[in-house]
Amino acid sequence: MTLSERIEKARALRQQGYNCSQCVALVFTDVTGLNDEIASRITSGFGTGVAGTGEICGTLTGASIVQGMTKYRNISDKPSVNRSIKEICTEFADINEGMIRCRDLKTKGKKPCMDLIEEVVTILHNRMA
Repeated sequence: MTLSERIEKARALRQQGYNCSQCVALVFTDVTGLNDEIASRITSGFGTGVAGTGEICGTLTGASIVQGMTKYRNISDKPSVNRSIKEICTEFADINEGMIRCRDLKTKGKKPCMDLIEEVVTILHNRMA
């Protein structure tokens, strides 16, 4: 799937009411091996910063699940999976004035969620290329 196709699918999912985490995870089911229903269920509680608490951005929890599903095969993979997720968080923070928490990202005048979804989809897509 191309980056443009992933972003188009993410936009359509968002318009249907899926949360940020779901939008990220659902556009990578072709590489995670999850079907849409399972990916949607796993990520359902991560919107608006973990169940609406405003903590870590749902796009990053979705990315963490994608990384775990694509990079983790056994316990010895845990350090490299964590390193990869930290790199994604750092890249995202670099784009967003050092922020990764939803409540910080969503303060008045900040980007809409769809922009954040597109950023993370792009980061993940580029890491898989």
